[in-house]
Amino acid sequence: MAIAYAKLYELILKKVKDEKEAREIYDIIIELNKENKIIIKNELKDELRSELATKEDIKYLDEKIEKEIKLLRRDMIIIALIIILSIYAPEIIGKLLLFK
Repeated sequence: MAIAYAKLYELILKKVKDEKEAREIYDIIIELNKENKIIIKNELKDELRSELATKEDIKYLDEKIEKEIKLLRRDMIIIALIIILSIYAPEIIGKLLLFK
């Protein structure tokens, strides 16, 4: 980076021909560059901050996952009961028909 700054100063000095004026222009360019870096850095921070999950987001997702797990367990129990009862279904239906 130092080489680029030196070349920039040389280029300005070559075009302006006055060392004091060249130095002022160089200093202004460097200052603008620093300000732009700060602006870009702050914009990136804001953008990244908005992309990151907050504690509330994580808590909400955790609660949602817990709810889904409970529903999945319930569904698995129902499926297991259906399978178990389907094995005995003919026997149960036969007994029910005999009670008439």
